[in-house]
Amino acid sequence: PIAAMQRWGFLNLRGTADEEGSIDLAEDQLLIGRTSKCKIRYADTTVSSVHAKLSFARETGEVWLEDCSVNGTWLGARRIGKGKVVRLHDGDIFSLLRSDSGSTPPQYSYSIELLAGSGSAAPRPAPNDEEDVFSQSLPPRAYSAGGGTPRQPAAAAATAAGDG
Repeated sequence: PIAAMQRWGFLNLRGTADEEGSIDLAEDQLLIGRTSKCKIRYADTTVSSVHAKLSFARETGEVWLEDCSVNGTWLGARRIGKGKVVRLHDGDIFSLLRSDSGSTPPQYSYSIELLAGSGSAAPRPAPNDEEDVFSQSLPPRAYSAGGGTPRQPAAAAATAAGDG
């Protein structure tokens, strides 16, 4: 049998449309959107089929977020942009579908909690004018074929496994 993948972090649900909870992050890729291949699925048609892709590069411990949507994915208050990739750090908050005014909390919002040993577990560094994280490319090995069933919140998964 194949050994279980090592957990590298948690995705905490923060949006107004989500129930509170967190999702264990152990796979190298997690898709968010409407299609069956997404681990986090929404029925909301303003969410793209594949709205965002979260990737973990085990070789470097880095975590990357790709905006796959024309409707937008945000890191903090900054829109990432379709096809662009950003590196995430411990405590970063990203969201789908922000209001134009920015005064309404996002319906779909997440904070990333990275475990020690992840290359991105340190807090986000101070901005550097010479480095634009919004133009960085995702390392090719961080991509992998996706698919599967929706993730359960951590408490439900632990209970199902007999750990809780």
